[in-house]
Amino acid sequence: MRRTPAHHPAHPYRMLRRGRVTLGFVAQEHHTETLTASTEAPTFALKRFAWETPDRLVVSGVFGDLPDLPDPATLGSPVLVVRAGEGVHDLPAVAESVAGPPQDGKVWQAQFSWQDAPVAFAEAELRLGADLTVLLPEPSEKRRINRARNMLEVRINNGADPSPETTEIAHDPPPEAEAEPEHAAENGGPAAVGAQVELLAAQEEVRAVQVSLQQTEAELARAREDLEAERTRRAADSERFRGGLAQVRETAEQALSDEHRTVMRLDSELRDAKEAAGAKDAELDALGEQLVAADEARTQAEATAQSEIDALREQVAKLERDGRETERLRAELEEADASIEQARDDAERLLQRLSAIRAK
Repeated sequence: MRRTPAHHPAHPYRMLRRGRVTLGFVAQEHHTETLTASTEAPTFALKRFAWETPDRLVVSGVFGDLPDLPDPATLGSPVLVVRAGEGVHDLPAVAESVAGPPQDGKVWQAQFSWQDAPVAFAEAELRLGADLTVLLPEPSEKRRINRARNMLEVRINNGADPSPETTEIAHDPPPEAEAEPEHAAENGGPAAVGAQVELLAAQEEVRAVQVSLQQTEAELARAREDLEAERTRRAADSERFRGGLAQVRETAEQALSDEHRTVMRLDSELRDAKEAAGAKDAELDALGEQLVAADEARTQAEATAQSEIDALREQVAKLERDGRETERLRAELEEADASIEQARDDAERLLQRLSAIRAK
């Protein structure tokens, strides 16, 4: 294997000193991981990465400096890969939320749905097919992410599937860097001293990176704790909401049941009232018929009485000369008058009774 000298510009520790190193995830296959350099790499200006709902995450941002990609139709559906503890979760994109294929300078957005119970996590990767991968920070509760932290690197996979394993940045110098002083010492002279100085400087800077990484890991642990506390709070709020919703639903169902019983009772009372009104109408019709019959009977009685009176008067006129006969006829006439008066009284009482019945 060809060894890269420590003073060569491409040496990773040399580049670390010059501040031109971009840290990322790299595959590890029987070798120590290396740091990768990037100049004008594609970027993703993250605008938002947050919990849209308790079981959905939203990602939005703007891609920049994208290389020529294959047909967008071949990119496939975006996937959000979430690493939580020892587990890896693939969150598919919600079809109607995807803003289309990525394009330079245009806002891209998508929502990703949990297929299992959501869990707290600290690492996530946005994958667009087998060509583009973006390492995302933790979700933010803020509507917009801090602009100072929102410029992310886009990894170009050249059609190869990204490794499912998550690797970490190496904290120890590679074997080549450790063997470099020995090689320089064999040559002797100022080159050996320069190599040693370069190595010591690189080691110091690696230690500084380690300290920074430890601080970042501590902040990440605190952020995870905060996220877990927030998730617990949200779970409690969700449980209270479900309880309140169940109570409201129970109250609504009870009110609906009471209203249904009231409607049924009123409907029964209405039917009874209609039946009573029908019976009353039938009774009134019968009384009306009786009234008509009584009126006809009264008219007939008055006509009969009038005939009898007329006949008696004729008899009185004939028998006025005979006193006894006259007195007898007068007595019969008085009796007839009394009968007529009695019939009239009976007819008046019958009329009053019919009038009282109609008034009811």
